[in-house]
Amino acid sequence: MKVYLRITLLVFGKASPYLIRGLYRSLTGNKEARIKEFLEGTKIWAEDVLKITKTQLIVFNEISVPEKGHMIFLNHVNEMDFPYDCYVIRKPFLANQVIKKAWFAYWWMVAMGSQVFDNSKAMSVAVSVKNLIEGLKTTSYIVYPEGKNTYSEEILPLKKGMVKIAFDQKIPVFVALKSGVTTYQNYQKGNVVGYMGLGVHDPTDFSSWEEFQTYLNNLMQSKKQELDVMTEAERIKLSKV
Repeated sequence: MKVYLRITLLVFGKASPYLIRGLYRSLTGNKEARIKEFLEGTKIWAEDVLKITKTQLIVFNEISVPEKGHMIFLNHVNEMDFPYDCYVIRKPFLANQVIKKAWFAYWWMVAMGSQVFDNSKAMSVAVSVKNLIEGLKTTSYIVYPEGKNTYSEEILPLKKGMVKIAFDQKIPVFVALKSGVTTYQNYQKGNVVGYMGLGVHDPTDFSSWEEFQTYLNNLMQSKKQELDVMTEAERIKLSKV
């Protein structure tokens, strides 16, 4: 709740210029410009968190996110990683219904081009998939394929839903990972959060969605261990300065 309260304060504080310009673009019917303003505004949230926690954000390799037509699979830890994901990946989200409880965070996410995927019943899933396909014509979406907050550095088995949609609809998947968010539980300041890009993976290279799921699971879990080691090494180095 503290995270959401701070986001609300930022919306009407440091991020207010982006809010005002975004609302103006919305009123004038310029959707692309509106999305750009609200995406730019998300940087303010990340910069605020980095400043108050004295966190160092490291991108260990080039993360060249495809402009459109891709799902971006990224591990999800807790509410703290949202501003970092916005800062590094800079794309709208394909979120689940839980985000609607987040007040202004939800409103801002929608304003920056995000979609809420409703899987409550067959009809709503069909509509959500249709909206996804339409949206992919102009952008790529961040997806949390584990399906929930993990509250750990461990990659949980990927849920069937998004993997199967990517396979069935032949949507290529760009994979990225992050590490270090859980260190806030032990160290209030001087943390390091690391990101790594793992490139694009084409579902048409696999014979079934189950095979694609297993491949992505193994890839994300193995590379996450490498990223954890690099991120922790940087944190220890920073603590000695």
